Amino acid sequence: MTSLTKLDWRLCLVLIALGLLGTWVPLFDLDEGAFLEATREILDGGHWAATTLDGEPRYDKPILAYWLQAVSLSLALWMPNWVPIEMMGRLPSVIAGALWALVLARFARELTGKATLGLFVALAVGTTLGTLVIARAATADALLNLWFALLFTDIARYLTHPSHALQLRVFLWLALGILTKGPVAVLIPGGAFFLWALASNQWTVFFRALFTLRGLLIIAAILAPWLIGVYQAQGLAFFENFILRHNVERFSGNLHGHGGHPLYYLFVMPLMLLPYTALVVAILFRVRTFWAEPVTRFALLWLALVVALVSASGTQLPHYVLYSTPPLFILYARVLPELKGRFWAIPGLVLPWGLLSLAVIHPYIPMPTHPRDEEQVLLLSQVLTQWGWPLGAGVGLIALMAVVVFVIPHWRISQRLIAMGGLQLTLIALVVLPLLSESRQRPLKQAALMAKAESADVVSQGVRMPSFSFYREAITPEAAPAPGQWVLISVTRLNELKSLGRPIDIKAAGPGWRLVAIKGLDSI
Repeated sequence: MTSLTKLDWRLCLVLIALGLLGTWVPLFDLDEGAFLEATREILDGGHWAATTLDGEPRYDKPILAYWLQAVSLSLALWMPNWVPIEMMGRLPSVIAGALWALVLARFARELTGKATLGLFVALAVGTTLGTLVIARAATADALLNLWFALLFTDIARYLTHPSHALQLRVFLWLALGILTKGPVAVLIPGGAFFLWALASNQWTVFFRALFTLRGLLIIAAILAPWLIGVYQAQGLAFFENFILRHNVERFSGNLHGHGGHPLYYLFVMPLMLLPYTALVVAILFRVRTFWAEPVTRFALLWLALVVALVSASGTQLPHYVLYSTPPLFILYARVLPELKGRFWAIPGLVLPWGLLSLAVIHPYIPMPTHPRDEEQVLLLSQVLTQWGWPLGAGVGLIALMAVVVFVIPHWRISQRLIAMGGLQLTLIALVVLPLLSESRQRPLKQAALMAKAESADVVSQGVRMPSFSFYREAITPEAAPAPGQWVLISVTRLNELKSLGRPIDIKAAGPGWRLVAIKGLDSI
């Protein structure tokens, strides 16, 4: 692999700048709040190798994403006051997203010999619905997808030109992937490589790649310090919970209520890949051609393996399908030169016109039955009413521009798709995310800052909102409230609290929760 050129550096900076759009909105619970609160607790005297959440051991993920967030939050102390803390918390994901796009762009350029196709791949990664959202989330997923991109491209290079340097690089990416999210970082690339060897009858290449003492030493050197540290901090409990509950149970059962259906991703994948969804159809039409080449055969097997695994999993989340993006975007680059006409850009109209239609009909949509969801919809409706005309005009303008991009003559399909991707990025980063954040998370952030200003002693009951602890800069333990304390409580538990006849003062409210002060006996 050649060294980075000036064009690569410039492209990376552009991707980072685009990735920062919309990252200033309040943190979304549960995942973003949990990651950054666990990171804050590390910086606030926690253990460097083991995470806690509101003071309790957190077994969900390995440590690398937390370390990078800790560096970013530490740098925030040196930033001007006008730089939002949320932006700094999300910065590692933004940078990982930009590098993810750059890695695939360079390989697409290398594979096709065309710089324009490499540029298309980079911008496509930056503007696809699923990838642009996950690269703005303060979680481990953008980082994991960076390692997957590096693993896919270096294994693909190794298939045609085996070398010791490529072999060692693959082991390095495997180790960093494990340090980010555990066994899945080995399961997908290793499984795809195995299937390629099986389909190609290339067992010599497969076994030579696997058996290298230096590669195993790289993995040991990277993982051993953390494994020793987390064992010292949490003993076998981490390994039992992380391996059995957050990996085996995640696949075999419904973890955290994120169940689904074997056909779940048949509906989710086309949405996550907007506005480039039609390119998947074009790839399917050319499977036989791609199967004949070693690299694209590996791409097809990686893609098929991911879709099969996530569809069979008992726990299903939309972003799991993004593990298929390294081969998918490379196949985009291969199929794109063969496509003509506007048909392939039709999916670019789905999101802007779908949101415009939703804005028109939302007053007529039946109200949810769950109190939390009902309050969420009411808050969102209030925001939409308050900003109705500017929002309607903005979304309408973007929808109209998407139509113009679709019908304008003499444009290549790559130009239409990237333009539609840019409109989609604008819509998500500057309209959708701020709207959802304003209605769902802004009240919680304000409540946390109020509790911080009052130096309140706060506990929680029946609700899990870790971003509250992050903004308050203090642990919020799950406990029964005592007189003089404040409690972040679910609406259901609040009704139970009221039934006890305890004097309370509601300080703040949001969808499904209330921040309540429990009055002392002297204030009755």
